[in-house]
Amino acid sequence: MSNSFDIIQYLEKQYPLSPRVITPGTLAFETAYYKYFFAVVRPGWPTPLHQYLYETISPESAAFIKDLREAALGDTLVNLAKNPQSHWDKFKDTYGSVVLPIYENAEGVFLKGSEPGWADFVTASWLLAIKLLYGGDSKEWGYIVTWHDGRWAKLIKDLEPYAYVDE
Repeated sequence: MSNSFDIIQYLEKQYPLSPRVITPGTLAFETAYYKYFFAVVRPGWPTPLHQYLYETISPESAAFIKDLREAALGDTLVNLAKNPQSHWDKFKDTYGSVVLPIYENAEGVFLKGSEPGWADFVTASWLLAIKLLYGGDSKEWGYIVTWHDGRWAKLIKDLEPYAYVDE
C-alpha cells in the first residue's frame, strides 16, 4: 500500500490505546528498514508477475496495467516475462539480501521478539501478495517456500493470527 508507513505512524498517534504496529522504541529501525526495503526490494519485483497479472485481471484493468507497467519498465510485458526463472532467482537474492541479515540476528519468531512489528508485516506481505496472486499450489509459491530454509513461508504462517478483521 502506498504510503503505508506514514499511514501507520498517523494511526498510531491518533489511536494511542490501540495495539502497536511500530513497537515503542523501534521507530528509527522501522524507518531505516522501510527506506532500505522499498529502495531495494520494490525495483527487484519479478517482472513475469506483471504479465501474469495482465492475463488474469479484468480487461478494463488489464489495459491500464499493461500501459502503466510497459511505460515504467521500458519493454513489453511479453518480453519482460521471458526467462521467468532467472527473474524469480534474482528476486530471491534481492529479497534475501535485504531481510536475511536482520532476521538472522533476531530472537524469536518475529523481528523484535514475541510480537510482530511493521517490518514483519511488510516482509511477509510482499510474498503473501505473490501467494494470493498465483495461488498456494502454484510453482511460483512452491519455489518461494523453499527460500532461505522456508523462513518466509513460516513467517507468513506465524502472522496468520493477525489476519482478521475486527468487526
